[in-house]
Amino acid sequence: MEQPIVGDVLRVIHRWFSCRDDTLPWLLISERKQPLTRQAVNYIVRSAGTRVMLGHIHPHMLRHSCGFALANKVHNLRLIQDYLGHRPPS
Repeated sequence: MEQPIVGDVLRVIHRWFSCRDDTLPWLLISERKQPLTRQAVNYIVRSAGTRVMLGHIHPHMLRHSCGFALANKVHNLRLIQDYLGHRPPS
């Protein structure tokens, strides 16, 4: 799935790439200079949630948090669904 990245987020990503000492094309890399796997991201998010006592959290919850934040800023529901990769409710 592709997601549009614009504005502040794009600037932060460019800054992140300029600070790194490698030329790897991946945004998130492991200690072994490989792209993070889905399982690794799940582990990192779950561990962070446990450390800050949020209970069992997973990356999909972060997606929904993003959707709620966009909805609270009164963005169009159809655009939010498209952005998150969800099908229309029908």
